[in-house]
Amino acid sequence: MKHVIICKNGRDFMITKKRKKPDELIAYELLSKRKQLNEQEKKRYRSVAKGFEGEVMFDTYLDKLAGEHIILKDLLIHHNKYCQMDTILLKNGKIFLFEIKNFIGEYYWDDDKLFMLNQVEIDNPLVQRDRAHSILRRLLQSLDIKLPLVSYLIFVNPECSIFQAPLDKQIILPTQINRFIKHFPITTHITSQEKEASENLKANHIENSPFNQFPAYQYDQLEKGIPCYHCGNMATIPKKQGVECRLCGHFEKGSEAIMRICREYQFLFPERKITSTSIYNWGGRMISRRRIFRILQQYYEKKGEHRCHYFE
Repeated sequence: MKHVIICKNGRDFMITKKRKKPDELIAYELLSKRKQLNEQEKKRYRSVAKGFEGEVMFDTYLDKLAGEHIILKDLLIHHNKYCQMDTILLKNGKIFLFEIKNFIGEYYWDDDKLFMLNQVEIDNPLVQRDRAHSILRRLLQSLDIKLPLVSYLIFVNPECSIFQAPLDKQIILPTQINRFIKHFPITTHITSQEKEASENLKANHIENSPFNQFPAYQYDQLEKGIPCYHCGNMATIPKKQGVECRLCGHFEKGSEAIMRICREYQFLFPERKITSTSIYNWGGRMISRRRIFRILQQYYEKKGEHRCHYFE
């Protein structure tokens, strides 16, 4: 899989390792439509979704960054220890590491500890940032990358207030982000050192995260049918040439609905083969097996012979 795209915006160029939705979050999104999540699973689902939303929120700020630069998103590094780097920016001859937090509510710092206003202590995000900084610094040293490393803790959600935040810890509060982004000088070009550093960092990226905590599920436990593309409810009914949601009224073409639940089936059960029968059952027997077979023939390659055929 390629991790680099080159975008053009006027005269500015940006080389980026794109951010993608975590597999764990995709799994929770799919499963929440087909099974009742327990409280622990719901808590984890909210946490993963909130973290991803915060990272995407910060991406919109970085989109305003002027001049040439390199951005690496979701870099998973293993250098004696695993560490997920939310966002890395290479610009102005430096490497900037951003630890992003999507906190909502009111918090305060006291004696190097972070508390909610009800005096409940929470995990100190400075410890997470400093751990990531240490791991990345040691990796850079091992790769003989001599660019200076600067790390920031970014509180991105505008509905978050932090009281008594230490002034000497490279912390950026929600009201400071726009000014922080504007303070970066407009560099005219990406240096060869920055390009080489970004390629070396991407080469050390690990694709499959060991941090994924997929909820337990089995095929027989999941509700069969076609969830509505618009509202996600399992309330679709067959209509001519497609399916329609009884709750929100959204209509989806049959071919699009079948391809969508095929992708879901492949994601949740990668060990199972795609056949017209398996998708017929997975879709709640809503669309005829014959029509499913024609759709699969159109979009997949048929394998096997006669009754043993399947699609890839």
